[in-house]
Amino acid sequence: MLVETRIRLNEQMAEVYQTVLKMGTFVEEALRKALNAVSNRNMNLAQQVIEHDIHIDSYQNAIEDMCTKIIATEQPVASDLRELVTLIKVVSDLERIGDHARHLAKSISSISEPILEQVLPKIKVMTEKGISMVHDALTALSTHDADLATTIAAMDDQIDELHTQLYEQIITIMQEDPRYIEEGTTLLFLNRFLERLGDHVTNICEWIVYAKRGTHIELNF
Repeated sequence: MLVETRIRLNEQMAEVYQTVLKMGTFVEEALRKALNAVSNRNMNLAQQVIEHDIHIDSYQNAIEDMCTKIIATEQPVASDLRELVTLIKVVSDLERIGDHARHLAKSISSISEPILEQVLPKIKVMTEKGISMVHDALTALSTHDADLATTIAAMDDQIDELHTQLYEQIITIMQEDPRYIEEGTTLLFLNRFLERLGDHVTNICEWIVYAKRGTHIELNF
């Protein structure tokens, strides 16, 4: 009976992991589409990212329900519980990253081409680094690789540095031409959202380490 219970639990856990990875892939795709939309001023693609954000929310709700059901019905042991808690936390951060993809896509309508051309190179680099971190974090999650998670979290320093550089560039643009104050303010918020993207991946990495080692550590503080 115990063997059958363990097999059933393992199967359900595997299903949750697969669903989380599907959600993560969807989030990664949303970021890529949002960056593409901004780079090419593609309003239709931007709208697609905005509308599809509801699917990311649906993934989160479904995964949380799956984890809750397992906890309530399958009597998971301590290591299983750590994984389930980790997965619930991970999808929460993935959902927030999806929100940042939506914010990026929405920015097209309120930022004119002259100012966008000046800041787009740094926005591209920040977003691409964030996408890379998301992709690698999903790999670390699927392989339960705490060492890889620690390495990924360290990449957030690069996003923080770009955030500082872009902040200074935006402030300079606003000071030199007051006509861009409103658009510059929008860009400041967008810059903050992109910086937070790295923070959310770092959170995911911290939970991967917790699931593997059973200890809470703060990465990249």
